[in-house]
Amino acid sequence: MNLTPKPSQISTIKADLLAGKALNSVVAFEHHHITRLAALIERLRGRGWLIDSTQDKGNGLASYTLADGFKPEET
Repeated sequence: MNLTPKPSQISTIKADLLAGKALNSVVAFEHHHITRLAALIERLRGRGWLIDSTQDKGNGLASYTLADGFKPEET
């Protein structure tokens, strides 16, 4: 039996962003089984995280990265 607590979805997304990874809803689901990535991004933005978004012109998929030089006060 594994008693190690599972990291929260928002902690997982924060770790990926801090590692310099670009995230989109497909990557979040395939790697972490996380849905509603945009809602998590909005929560982080509400906490002061500077997150850039770009949208693929072909399929409209949004991709998220930390703004250049941004270091969060809280992690």
